[in-house]
Amino acid sequence: MIQNTFRIYLIATIFIVLISFPILNDEFKFVKDIESSENREMTSKPVMQFTFLDPFPGQYEKYYNDNFSIRSLMVKYFNLLSLKVFNKSPVPDKVVIGKDNWLFMAGRELDTYQGFKRFEETELEACRLELEYREKYLEERGIKYYFMIAPVKANIYSEKMPNMIFRYSEQSWGEQLIDYMDKNSDFKIINVYETLRTKKDKELVYFMLDNHWNQLGAFYSAYEFFKHVESDLPGLSVIPQEDYSISKSEISTGNILSMISKIGYDQDYSFKVEPKSGFQAKDVKRVGYPVVKGFPYPHEYELNKEIAGSDKPKIVIICDSYGGNIFPFIAENFSRSVKIFDCWQYKLNEDIVNSEKPDVVLVVALESNLKALLDFQSRLNLE
Repeated sequence: MIQNTFRIYLIATIFIVLISFPILNDEFKFVKDIESSENREMTSKPVMQFTFLDPFPGQYEKYYNDNFSIRSLMVKYFNLLSLKVFNKSPVPDKVVIGKDNWLFMAGRELDTYQGFKRFEETELEACRLELEYREKYLEERGIKYYFMIAPVKANIYSEKMPNMIFRYSEQSWGEQLIDYMDKNSDFKIINVYETLRTKKDKELVYFMLDNHWNQLGAFYSAYEFFKHVESDLPGLSVIPQEDYSISKSEISTGNILSMISKIGYDQDYSFKVEPKSGFQAKDVKRVGYPVVKGFPYPHEYELNKEIAGSDKPKIVIICDSYGGNIFPFIAENFSRSVKIFDCWQYKLNEDIVNSEKPDVVLVVALESNLKALLDFQSRLNLE
């Protein structure tokens, strides 16, 4: 009887200590918390308004859930337990745990891999009309128009996806649109799928812990673009691939990894690709084109490079974050290069184009965002 009573008191004491520890730790700092790696702003402490108390309990609960002692440390070890012991994603709505510790995006990127929410026939036709309209609009101004689809990582490294995630179509969103355009239009989208799938057998072309292509993948994609533009601009002299050096280094970071906390999950690799004689295209002052309202990365909206004294053609690139790694390789072959990250809209951006008067406009769009073409149709003034 005494033994049972002791057990009851022991369990009760342990329970009280556990639930009290965060409060006591706030005061006495027994255990130091780590910096939060969540990509969001934590809830601020609410102010109690005695004339209107109803919302305060809910507001304070949200604040405390975000800010209680050692929260980030507990999140870190919970995520580590989920990954290493159970091989489960702690945030399955955001991150997919692949084979060999590869990480993939969930959401739209997973939809385009599995074949959900594919383009309907009317949507494909609307994309065709929009792309042809843009080509004609720019052609009337002496400008060549190109459109490149950046594949989501899962569509290049499908063998690294977990077995329980099934594909309902072998054709991804980007490949569906490319196939439709090939059959129904003279405007050809730049197809980098097969190039990346072939090159990946020799070396990584995407990050393992990030959803972007690395410099090597961007480099090979840039040269697919050059195959098209060289035939249209005979005067363009593209630097041979052999004139670049490639080096590899280990890293342990990535934007997908950051979604599940800084836990030392696994290593990744980064590539540095640069001309053996060094890059000639240098950053120059920005024009200051108006940033899209609400764009969360205004410092990335506009970036300009120029090659001093060059008489090569000029280019404007409309892109998303995939434009970051491909931009230096393209800029190295044009006298002036302007990169616009237009808030995932991929618009024609007539004001910028008419101001820059480039010889070439290139769009680089991540395939999971392709339906933005339907939301920003210049031919219908949907901007």
